[in-house]
Amino acid sequence: MATRAAYFSPSEAQILMEAYEEVKDIIKKKGNTATVIKQREKAWQSIADRLNALNMNGPKRTWQQVKIKYKNILQNAVKKNTHRQGTGGGSPKADLTPAEDMALELNKGRPVLEGIPGGKETSIGSSQDATRFIQVSGSTVFLLEPPAQAPDDADPGEGPSAAATAHDGDDDEEETISLDSRRHESSQAIRKLYGNHLRRQIELADIDIQYKKKKMENLALESEIKKRTIRKLDLEIKKLEREVRYAFNVHCMLTVTQMY
Repeated sequence: MATRAAYFSPSEAQILMEAYEEVKDIIKKKGNTATVIKQREKAWQSIADRLNALNMNGPKRTWQQVKIKYKNILQNAVKKNTHRQGTGGGSPKADLTPAEDMALELNKGRPVLEGIPGGKETSIGSSQDATRFIQVSGSTVFLLEPPAQAPDDADPGEGPSAAATAHDGDDDEEETISLDSRRHESSQAIRKLYGNHLRRQIELADIDIQYKKKKMENLALESEIKKRTIRKLDLEIKKLEREVRYAFNVHCMLTVTQMY
């Protein structure tokens, strides 16, 4: 699912990159535990807060929009730089913006595409698309060397090292769900489902407890009724015993009287 964010002005893009530089160590921290993911979110949120504070009357940016905008800036910078390198060091079709130039500088030190001496200019949208040489791992983007004679239908694969999808200039604001976001959303969905399951189990356990309490009350009532019945029968037995003894005594007396 993708949504389009409001246009980021060039000044916003540059401020974004400057703020990113201050928290990049947190964002690029390895690991996908809940704690690390939360730290990354706070770092992206700090960038969004700075943009919103400097642009009071403009659209309010979310940390997700800021994160995706950063990746779009880097992807576009890589596309332009790859095109320039692919023409053997000739003039690029489009100059890098200050934000794009800063994005490349912040990712300096990773493998990048070398210019091909005597190479011919090719279209960015050709089979040697720059996106084939962009690798994403977590929140980190790597610039890779192009494989020899890469086939046109090469599948970049999926998962943590899947290739990032490049955007054309008019699609800069297209929001794409990142791998970390999908993992986090999946984790949240699982926790929600498990929470619902636990609540249902608690409800069923409570119903069972109430049923057993009622059953115990009924058994206690039945027990009390039986105790009273036993006491009543005991009294009746004692009464009968007294009557029998009385009748026996009277019989004995009559027998004695007849003898005299």
